[in-house]
Amino acid sequence: MYIDEKELEKALNKPAKYGPDIDLSLYKLDAPVPSAIDENILRESLDVGIDPSKRDQLNTFFQVDHNLVFKTIQKKFEGDVELMTIHEALEKYEWVKDLYWKVKSPYEDKYTAFVARNEKSGYFLRILEDRKIHLPIQACFLMYSPNIVQSIHNIIVAEEGSEAYVITGCTNYSKTVKGLHLGVTEIYVKNEAKLNYAMIHKWGREFNIRPRTGILIEDHAKLLYNYVLVGEVESLQSYPKATIVGENAKLSMNNILYLSGQSNVDLGGEVEVRNAGSNVELITNAVVSGRSKVVNRGTIISEAPRVKGHISCKALMMSDEVEVSAVPILTSRRMDSELTHEAAIGKIAAEQLFYLRSRGLKQEEAESLLIRGFLDISMMELPKHIEKTIEHVIELTMKGF
Repeated sequence: MYIDEKELEKALNKPAKYGPDIDLSLYKLDAPVPSAIDENILRESLDVGIDPSKRDQLNTFFQVDHNLVFKTIQKKFEGDVELMTIHEALEKYEWVKDLYWKVKSPYEDKYTAFVARNEKSGYFLRILEDRKIHLPIQACFLMYSPNIVQSIHNIIVAEEGSEAYVITGCTNYSKTVKGLHLGVTEIYVKNEAKLNYAMIHKWGREFNIRPRTGILIEDHAKLLYNYVLVGEVESLQSYPKATIVGENAKLSMNNILYLSGQSNVDLGGEVEVRNAGSNVELITNAVVSGRSKVVNRGTIISEAPRVKGHISCKALMMSDEVEVSAVPILTSRRMDSELTHEAAIGKIAAEQLFYLRSRGLKQEEAESLLIRGFLDISMMELPKHIEKTIEHVIELTMKGF
C-alpha cells in the first residue's frame, strides 16, 4: 500500500477517539537487548499462556522488544503453515503488499501512524487452503527494555477452508516497570475458513497499551476473536473493527477482564455486516477491583438482510471506587435484521455468597468461586488444553491479588 507521508505526519498528532492520550515522546524506540536471552526471562511468557519450552512441539513465534528470539515450524506442519516476520513476508510475496494496511488505516490516529512510520517488527501467519491445524500456533511479544515503545505489525491470513487456533501472549519482564505497546494486527478470514484467535495480555501498572486491529471476513467463514486482560495496567484502549463482506459468516468477539489497582481500560469492538445471513456477538465479562475504570463499547451495523447480532456487557464491581460504563450501539438498515443488547453491572449477589457460606466455604473462598464462574471462557470455544491454560493464567492472577 502507498503511504502518504503528509497524511501520516498529520496523523502523528491525532489523538485516539477514545481513551487517555499518550505523549509518545516519553518513550524510546530502540534499546539494547542481551544477545542471549536468559531462559528465566522467556519463562515469564507463561503468565500469558505461552510456553517457550514447547517450541520444539508447537509452531511458535517469540519476540523480545523488537528482536526475534526464535520462530519454529514443526516438520509435520511444513506446507500447511507459514510463519515469518512481517518484513520477510513483504519481501517474499508481492501479494502481501495488497493486504498491508488494507483493513487498518495508518492515518486512524497517532498510534497507527507511529507504527507506520516506525514499524520495527511483527509476524506474518498464513494457514494454507484446506489445511486443518488443531495444535495451537503460539506467538509471544515480551517487553524487556525499560521505557521502550514496542511498535509491531502483524498479518494473519486464514485461506479458504482452513482451520487453526492461534494464541498470542503479550507481557513485560517483571523487572521492567514502564513501557508502551503499540500493536497493529490485520486479520483475513477467507471463504469457509475457521479461525480461533486468542490474545492474552498481562502488564504492569505503568504500561500503556494500544492494540489496533482490523478484520475482514468472507463467505461462510467463522472467527472467534478472544481477548483476555488480567492484572493492572496504567491504560489500555482497544476498538477492533471488523467488516463482514461474505454471506452466512459468523463473528464472536469475547472479552474477559480481571482488573486491579488503578487500571484505566476503554475497549470494545465495531462490526459492519455487508452481506446476508451473518451472525455477530460482542460479549464482555469483567471483574473490576481497586480504583479501576472500565468503558465497554460495542457497535453492530447491519447493512444486509437476515443478520443476527447481540451485544452483552456484564461486570462485577469489587469496590465502591470502581467505575464501569457500558455503551452499546445498534444500527440496522434492513428491517429483517435482529439486533439486541444487554448490560448488567453490580456486585456479587448476597444470596449466592450466603448459599456458599452455608455450605462451609469461607468468605474469600466463596467470592473466588463466584468470580471464576463469572469469568467463564467456554464461550471462546477453545480446545481443552488452551482453555486450561487461560484458566490457569486467571487463577494465578487472582491468587496474586
